Amino acid sequence: MPNINDYLDWRGDLPFAAAPFCEVDNLILSMLSFPNYAGIVSPDPLGAPVKLADAYARFHERFPEGEAFDVVPAFVNDTLEKAAATVRFRDVYMTAFRDVHDEEEVVQFSAVTFILPDDSLFIAYRGTDDTLLGWREDFHLSFTRPVRSQELALEYLTETASYFSGPIRIGGHSKGGNLAAYAAIYAPKVLADRIVKVWSNDGPGFIREIIESPEFAAAEGKITTIVPQSSVIGMLLGHNDRYEVVESTVKNGLMQHDPFSWEVKGPRFLHLDELSPEGKRHNEVLAEWLDGISPEERRKFTDTVFGLLESTGAKTVGDLSLGDPVAFAAKAAAMIRQYASLDKDAKDNVYLLMRRLAEANFKAR
Repeated sequence: MPNINDYLDWRGDLPFAAAPFCEVDNLILSMLSFPNYAGIVSPDPLGAPVKLADAYARFHERFPEGEAFDVVPAFVNDTLEKAAATVRFRDVYMTAFRDVHDEEEVVQFSAVTFILPDDSLFIAYRGTDDTLLGWREDFHLSFTRPVRSQELALEYLTETASYFSGPIRIGGHSKGGNLAAYAAIYAPKVLADRIVKVWSNDGPGFIREIIESPEFAAAEGKITTIVPQSSVIGMLLGHNDRYEVVESTVKNGLMQHDPFSWEVKGPRFLHLDELSPEGKRHNEVLAEWLDGISPEERRKFTDTVFGLLESTGAKTVGDLSLGDPVAFAAKAAAMIRQYASLDKDAKDNVYLLMRRLAEANFKAR
């Protein structure tokens, strides 16, 4: 079934003057925040902007075989190449590329700004990459307010948008969607008034303190959360039950997080009336699990689980060698040794929270 890359084939010859910016364009630009544009797109919004077609040409020259995509979705390479060749996107300018990875602060953050032909902005925040650092920070969303990437997202919006005067759209996929929404929620009023639309593409929501805040209430009318029919990631934490459901071509709920599986029809995704029964169950299970554990329990659980994973020496999910039984066995042995060395409180915390998750899942069936 058609996806965003097919959309580029079908509608790439339509300039924005002929076909207005749409939700599919949002996802395309959100995914184009994933490549590493260091040395290609200036980190300074006052630096010379680069046309998307030129950015791709320089990127392809530097990484002819796509090596730079080792920690980001592989299909992004095709999307970047296709978009750069279209009338619709090739002359869109790019500026202010930022990329921050800091293990000590637990932050994986990246963003880039697109300047459209009408001088409006699309600020795109990268989602979670393949690094364990990025996944650890995702877990921090459940007990920390704000996480460092959220602070950087707000700082990025405030700084970058101040150099331009046009309307602002913001988007991101996965954690990038959470960052997009967070930046919009806490944007200074002078910038908030310029924000016309925010998309969180299967991005996790927020802890209750944010959902119940007056800042969230003021911004939520501009925020659209898009989730596939059996979403798992997008059901994490709270969205105040405001989300739109789209069709994914894959059955596994976790795999539906892949935006290249979302069906496209013309300028829109194929929308559904509600979550699938599996999606509703995911929502119930995750909500009950998170409501039943304290922020401190979540922190301890996160520290323990990622301590086990990092004890293998892995820096990325790929390093865990999940597809290689022999290599994975060695990693698993390292985790077992590390688990055996944990104190009783840490072991009890992991056991208790996993048992609660299993009980919630059983009751939701």
